[in-house]
Amino acid sequence: MTDAEYEVNNIVLTVSYEDVELDLEKISSNLEGARYDPEVFPGVAYRTSKPKASFLIFASGEANCVGAKTVEGAEKAIEKLTEQLQDLGFDVEEPEIEVQNMVVSVDFDRRFDLEEIARNYHYAEYNPEVFPALVFRWEDTNVVILLFVEGEGVCVGAKKKEEIEKAIEWISETIESINS
Repeated sequence: MTDAEYEVNNIVLTVSYEDVELDLEKISSNLEGARYDPEVFPGVAYRTSKPKASFLIFASGEANCVGAKTVEGAEKAIEKLTEQLQDLGFDVEEPEIEVQNMVVSVDFDRRFDLEEIARNYHYAEYNPEVFPALVFRWEDTNVVILLFVEGEGVCVGAKKKEEIEKAIEWISETIESINS
């Protein structure tokens, strides 16, 4: 396993309440801090502080949850939202929840020669005039890692911690083979 350390910065989840039509005006009028302007956006923007998360809530019973740093934190925020919707009289049950994306910062604790990496791996994209990071994409996964010359990285597209750890380990081993 690699010595690289990572920190989850954001988890994006979809939330689906079955067979319900949500009255967005009622929600925005009754949830403190909720904002709804249908001429600008077709959903309610709502932020919770404990646990910390933000929601986009749609009339269809669908919602997006962003901003939590753990799946457990997101689940608690969703549970709290569900209780608030029930308190407002909506017939909502426990929703279906699916993690869509985890955004992670990684410290590889070493510098990278991005040009050398790009020359050696066809799945690495590097164009420093457009973007200062090397973009690592590989087949059969949605996980992408952005590598910066100072040894930092950003991992996106993972839905589970195992995918993050596998990608970080793979990058570490790949980079190590270039310098051997």
